[in-house]
Amino acid sequence: MTIFSRIKADAQARPATARSIETHLRAEIAQGRVPAGTRLPPIREAAWQLGCAPATVARAYRSLVVAGLAHGEVGRGTFVGATDRRVSFPPGASAQTGADAGVIDFAVNGFQMHDAAPLVSAALERATARLSAGAIPAGYTASAGRAEDREAAAQYLAQWRPGLDAREVVLTHGAQSALSAAFQAFAARGGAIACDAVTYPGVIGAAVALGIPLHPVAGDEEGMRPDALEAVCRRHPVSLLVVMPDLQNPTGISMTQARRADLAAVAAHQGLTIVEDQIYGFLMPDAPAGFSRLVPERTVLVSGLSKSVAPVLRVGFAAGPVERIRHIEAVLNATSLMVSPLLADAASWVLEQPELSERAALLRAGIARRADYCHARLLGLDRERLAGGIAWLPVPDSWTADGFAAEAASLGVRVSPARHFCVEPRNAPQAVRLCLANVAQDARYEEGIDRLAALLAQAPRTSSIMP
Repeated sequence: MTIFSRIKADAQARPATARSIETHLRAEIAQGRVPAGTRLPPIREAAWQLGCAPATVARAYRSLVVAGLAHGEVGRGTFVGATDRRVSFPPGASAQTGADAGVIDFAVNGFQMHDAAPLVSAALERATARLSAGAIPAGYTASAGRAEDREAAAQYLAQWRPGLDAREVVLTHGAQSALSAAFQAFAARGGAIACDAVTYPGVIGAAVALGIPLHPVAGDEEGMRPDALEAVCRRHPVSLLVVMPDLQNPTGISMTQARRADLAAVAAHQGLTIVEDQIYGFLMPDAPAGFSRLVPERTVLVSGLSKSVAPVLRVGFAAGPVERIRHIEAVLNATSLMVSPLLADAASWVLEQPELSERAALLRAGIARRADYCHARLLGLDRERLAGGIAWLPVPDSWTADGFAAEAASLGVRVSPARHFCVEPRNAPQAVRLCLANVAQDARYEEGIDRLAALLAQAPRTSSIMP
């Protein structure tokens, strides 16, 4: 049976239109019968099958591309799914509106289960008063941030990089800004980046936006494999390695101490700069030593407050050897000049409050409870990998990841299919990511998990026959 089998019979009675072809393909994609990466029939071949003009098929394909359901590759054809060669948004990445109020959103990795608004409000009120009193400058400041703000950040980041000096820290517009600046500083102009084959979409998006080659490194149950990293470095001019050793997004894997040491040795042998992403590190206070301890001379530590506090306090940090941090500071100066001193002052105050560590403890306990519920209701999950509030859920063989995500959305539950996390989407596993801490109410969270459990127990629905 071909992609167009269900509408060929009807085409004998009436010519296929661009609208009918598009509608049919949308249904096939939503039901998972045409998975991401599938090459659609060439335009002329499809037109011959359907008995219509090639221009009719071309219009249908073009509509799918505009909708983000397909992409064209020069000389190869049209493929289902968003291209991995342009910047795109994963589910839930765009601003949520009132229309989404009834959706149980497991696609966005926020930590809304404990309200950070009182802490952030107090910080901003204090900062505003200090601005009025002249304690915060209203003009431009150094691109790296004020000395007192860098010192507060250094004290916070010392849990991953002991003995950190304020001169070794720069403030950024969140951890994503720090990642992007590091990419520009250490992988532009002929360099390349190595990262997990399944990784945080922000890594993929930044590399694509900057035009820097991104090479996937295979992993196993302990994370990125050292031998696979060696092989990638032999084949490509890799200059930068991105790692998330604790609670990797989206798999939830935390590297063993031995795996960290082996990867650090490979990076040193290959002369790589390492970007260590510790945005979730606050959830694992007893984790083994990371790369900033193992090879501090070549590691840039990246973190921020979007997870530990809230995205509204959009301040991040990059920390490492002065000679490397200066390169990042130069990029920030060229691209954004500085982080607002008002936000930086608010962030510094939050970092010094006992409420920050209390919030981390509350989040760890809350995530543990939700992880227990999720593990009990959804089969195929490793309980230890849920500590970061992320569940990487394999779907049964009868489903595809995209089909499952589409069906879940029809039930009011938003999840993210695996292709959004894959450097090479056509090799995406059949899995979806669930973010366990984004839904504020426990009862609403459990309702969403129950809906997914019921869906997993069913066979995929067949699409309706085209009239």
